[in-house]
Amino acid sequence: MFSKTHKHIYRLPDMRNLIFIIAIFFIGIVVPTDAAITQNNSCVDCHKSISPFTEQQSRLNEIRLNHTARNISCSLECHEDVLRKLAADNFQQWSDSAHSKYFVTCDACHGGNPDMKNEAEAHASMKNKDDPNSTIYFKNIPDTCGKCHSDETEHFKNTMHYQRLKAESRAPSCATCHQPHTFKVLKASELIAVCSVCHNPREQIAVSSVPDDATHALSKQKDLQDEYLKAINSVEQAKEAGKDISSAQMDIDRSKGVIDNIPSLWHGFNLKDFDTQIQIGIDSAKKAEYKMSGVEPTVPRTSFVGIVLVLGILAIIYLFRKQ
Repeated sequence: MFSKTHKHIYRLPDMRNLIFIIAIFFIGIVVPTDAAITQNNSCVDCHKSISPFTEQQSRLNEIRLNHTARNISCSLECHEDVLRKLAADNFQQWSDSAHSKYFVTCDACHGGNPDMKNEAEAHASMKNKDDPNSTIYFKNIPDTCGKCHSDETEHFKNTMHYQRLKAESRAPSCATCHQPHTFKVLKASELIAVCSVCHNPREQIAVSSVPDDATHALSKQKDLQDEYLKAINSVEQAKEAGKDISSAQMDIDRSKGVIDNIPSLWHGFNLKDFDTQIQIGIDSAKKAEYKMSGVEPTVPRTSFVGIVLVLGILAIIYLFRKQ
């Protein structure tokens, strides 16, 4: 590959040097991702130290570590789950959240200066949550969340929820469904309790059927995901068998597009449109599966007896009218 005169310049490192270089590379790439955040962010450093385990949490953690050390596998699942439920302080909730996993630290929402190492300087630019200029003032929360979640926020701002939020304090905001510091995504079974705060027949603030409708709509996305996976499997099998999958792939892409758009679509809170789009995704996935498997989706068919019965009833109605 190189000229003989320059061959000695491009000598490859021996195996020990190569292993050393690879090790340094991975240490440089993998380790600092977590360490750099905690070392360079005073929010995390400080709140970690002022949010210790309670006495009960510490005791449970010792039990968990003791069991784990003795290779008792169930301890990790049981005691850590109990710890997570007991850990009610803000830092512990954030530590268990997706924001923590993606290194979205306190300052992203609360402001402040994470480069400062003392409390006064770190908090100098922060404002109380009751201050209309605060990033976490109830009316400003969508804009704060929108710095990262722009698509969801854009859809939310076109809803009645947002209009009410600008007009009154008890209207729903991002933190209503995605509680502060946990930021979890609600399950369908949890929607009724949240939506019923306003959507109930007693208060008559909003349409009372919404909690049930929302639960049904969100549950339906699980059907979409199941149908999509079935379609993917059918296409993969057809591909291995040498079949042309181009047409089915277009249907799968259409179904995947609906799945990818679910977060933004949901935050528009148009349940009818959400349900329609989810159904389009389901139908597209089923269509792809049918093209590859050759098994037509089950469609209820009217029996011959049923057709005769309907025609008989129509004939009787015709004769009565004629008289």
